[in-house]
Amino acid sequence: MPPDLATAQAVLRGLSIDVTEQGDGYAVQLRDQRYVLKMEELEFYLSRKSELRRISETQLFYPGFYEHVVRFEGVGPRRVLRRGDDIYTLTSADGLTRIEIGHLSTVFCLSLTDVDRIDSELRRFSMISPNLGRRRDDRSIGEIFRLTSIRVITAPDTAIGKSQQRLHELAEAALFHIAFGQGVSVSFTKSWERTYYWLGRKETEDVQFPLRTYNSELVGYYNLALASDSLVLGYLALYQIIEYFYTSVSENALHEKVQEQLVSPDFAHTKPKKLRDLIKTIRQFDARIDELSALKLVLETYFEKAVLRQWIEEYEVKHGPYFTDEVTLFGSSFRLDSSDNAIIPNLASRIYKVRNALVHNKEGEISRFVPYTGQEEVLNKEVQILLFLAEQLIVKTGKDITW
Repeated sequence: MPPDLATAQAVLRGLSIDVTEQGDGYAVQLRDQRYVLKMEELEFYLSRKSELRRISETQLFYPGFYEHVVRFEGVGPRRVLRRGDDIYTLTSADGLTRIEIGHLSTVFCLSLTDVDRIDSELRRFSMISPNLGRRRDDRSIGEIFRLTSIRVITAPDTAIGKSQQRLHELAEAALFHIAFGQGVSVSFTKSWERTYYWLGRKETEDVQFPLRTYNSELVGYYNLALASDSLVLGYLALYQIIEYFYTSVSENALHEKVQEQLVSPDFAHTKPKKLRDLIKTIRQFDARIDELSALKLVLETYFEKAVLRQWIEEYEVKHGPYFTDEVTLFGSSFRLDSSDNAIIPNLASRIYKVRNALVHNKEGEISRFVPYTGQEEVLNKEVQILLFLAEQLIVKTGKDITW
């Protein structure tokens, strides 16, 4: 016996909208767009419902079928889809396995609506919000969510068809091939929560007429960070603003040590011991001054400890404890001690740790950043203090305008 209207309404109840009969199926009306659920689609979903496995909220598996929501970086799916097509398809040589990219499958869509309440984060992607797509008569119910997915369809009784992991690996391989052939980045979406991060402030601020001019190279790196869709690129661009001063602060520190010896009352260029002491000072300084030491010198030179402490306190009042709590950053535990003796060494070590995790990727090493694994959320928090430091360095090293 085919499912009746009450069954269709129950499966679509998460949308909290009216469902009506339409021909050999059911329809939902959202604003000026009608979405259609065919009878056979509903019957197929109900027959598979007991087999469905949601490994994570953005994945779906049943024997012979795997689907994962994907995100196109910088461009839309239209870059991949051929003109006039809604689905991009790759088919194995024997014709038994098919990989598709397009809107959500009906089964996945119904698994999302067959709940008492749709997750609030997921609801952002539904067409219950203003319809941003092109209007078309009787869209598939899978298009009711503004989401794109990759799916692998194969025989359920094969070794690969029975394995969610192997189907996932095949989907991942297909994404690489698409990136290789089309020149676009397509990544797996890990959750309904925000996966796109913008480095700029959420709140706008009124600004005054400029009273200083700023180093154009540093401003260039700053704009690169704000304009980038990549948190990695943004973090490294901001780090380079700090790194710019490594040479000058190191030389100044060395000059001060050398100057102290040169002006000492008992120094004379005719005293071999004094000359050896001077050479020893220079050699020891050069041996000790690595990147981490230079980073500490920049913070000590340009920032008051009270100012750094105030920024951390204000951030945590607004966003909750983070920097002063113990957290795991790329395999190591960190807790920022904001006391006078510890704040600068702690902060420098933390920044340098994150920087190294972004630029190094040795096999088997725990301390590294792996894109699209959820580490973006941590990096988005870490980049905020670097953004503050970079902005302050640009302002502090500007030159007053004289009229």
